[in-house]
Amino acid sequence: MLILKPKFEFEVSVEAELTPDLAEKGLEEIRSFKVWYGKLEKSLEELFEIEMQGDEKKLVLDGDFSKVKWIGAGMSEGEIVVKGNVGANCGAYMKGGRIVIEGNADDWLGAEMKDGEIVVKGNAKNLIGCAYYGDVTGMQGGGITIEGNAGNYIGEKMAGGVIEIKGSAGDFIGTEMKGGEIVIHGDCGFVGGDMKGGIIKIGGNFDLLPTFRKAEDGWVGDVLVNGEGKIVKI
Repeated sequence: MLILKPKFEFEVSVEAELTPDLAEKGLEEIRSFKVWYGKLEKSLEELFEIEMQGDEKKLVLDGDFSKVKWIGAGMSEGEIVVKGNVGANCGAYMKGGRIVIEGNADDWLGAEMKDGEIVVKGNAKNLIGCAYYGDVTGMQGGGITIEGNAGNYIGEKMAGGVIEIKGSAGDFIGTEMKGGEIVIHGDCGFVGGDMKGGIIKIGGNFDLLPTFRKAEDGWVGDVLVNGEGKIVKI
């Protein structure tokens, strides 16, 4: 197990693709692992305190990582535990493994992920499970659970997997959704714009576009794109 703690409060963003694979490297290789602090290339030991415990494929990030981007990007196995807040793009392109964030998450959580699990104990911002600008497919598999609230554009262009938000969310939920499932236990704004497939389940109040037709157990649409996605009240 590898434990990282910030040595000081970061003034600019840190670009660091930190994954559990780091825990299997030698200590010298870990210390010299390159990251970006703003426009400056730094070694990991310049920014973080480094501690190794045992041989478990696990990464523990202890402290405020809210300015550290790309944590867990592309990871395929192992576990990451963040004992604080996390920056943008956490879990992007994720293929497997588990990420637990004990604080809040920034934008682009789980963007274009294919498998694995992400759990956020606090709140998350915008674009959860979405496709990056210019790409046609967002989240394809795996699961994201937000125990608090979330922002706008949740599951845009999503094709598979499950996003569950136990609180409320913002606007434009499931825009251009192709498949998968979004569950929002609280309230949200507009849902399902240009939705082609998948299902959105909502426990609270929401805004429905006029391009959905009433069905026995909810609404189906978006008819503007010949969609067969479903919106269900739970």
